[in-house]
Amino acid sequence: MGSKLIVVEGLTGSGKSITAHFIARQLQYNGIPASWVHEGDEPHPILIDVKSGIDAYMAEAQARWAAYVDRVGSSDEVKVVEGCYFNNGIESLLAHNVDRPRTLEYADELQALIEPLNPTLVYLVQGDVASALERSFKDRGTGFRGYVIQFATGLPLAKRRGWQGYEGMVMYWREFVTLTDELFDRHRIRKIKVDNSAGNWDDCNQQVLDCLAIPLIPELRVSPSDAARLVGLYKDRRTGREFAVQHEDGGLTINVFLGVRTKLVPRADKAFLTEGWHFDISFEPDGPSGTMVMRIGGRDVDYVRLVGTVADRASL
Repeated sequence: MGSKLIVVEGLTGSGKSITAHFIARQLQYNGIPASWVHEGDEPHPILIDVKSGIDAYMAEAQARWAAYVDRVGSSDEVKVVEGCYFNNGIESLLAHNVDRPRTLEYADELQALIEPLNPTLVYLVQGDVASALERSFKDRGTGFRGYVIQFATGLPLAKRRGWQGYEGMVMYWREFVTLTDELFDRHRIRKIKVDNSAGNWDDCNQQVLDCLAIPLIPELRVSPSDAARLVGLYKDRRTGREFAVQHEDGGLTINVFLGVRTKLVPRADKAFLTEGWHFDISFEPDGPSGTMVMRIGGRDVDYVRLVGTVADRASL
């Protein structure tokens, strides 16, 4: 395959985490040591906030990228990173009113830093920005919608241009996509643009694997009988939060983040990965009654903390 670094980018809600996780799993299935970095990982090896001014931010972000490239270059693993190159990275320059020539110069500097890793850029696109955002809000709910509006319209760029409310949020993300389209065209590293607006993930995933020149290794599947034994409503013993495990499209899903249905990827009997997250979920009978219990392990991210959850099945 050749690349030591695979960068997954795209509009918020475009499926960066799902794609990055898929790539990392497929590399592992093909015998290639790999791991992926979620944009919510903490501590994050690359991402920082803009605290003492945009110039200081740019210098520190470049230093972090340089150190990260050194670490990856000396390791045996391929690293898959999402949402920290265009998103949350160069995006910060846009958000803080850095002029376009300096932004493009900075992007060229970052590209030069990562080139020793023979990187691959996977860029997810959806066509119409407003429609793509609406699809994301439909999946993630009004809470996520409100968060994105507040985030986008609270940035210096939005305030400078008078962008407010829902329309202001759309204007911000259109500006972001205009920039990232230009950056994609400008980049000289191996790259692929994948339009996933139709939601055909099998086709999109195959395009990415073709670009990486690795074959698709089918995931394990849960049998209908096994799925039926695990379906139900599980209640966290500590917080009372409810998790609904459902049988959908031949597999299992769960609601780990807001109202989003997240696929459970089988890895062993009654043990699963959560697609797009670092959580491991296992099921086992508990006590003399044999009531099914769900346990969540793995790693938290900064805005979803579930590790250590023990939840009893409350209903079928």
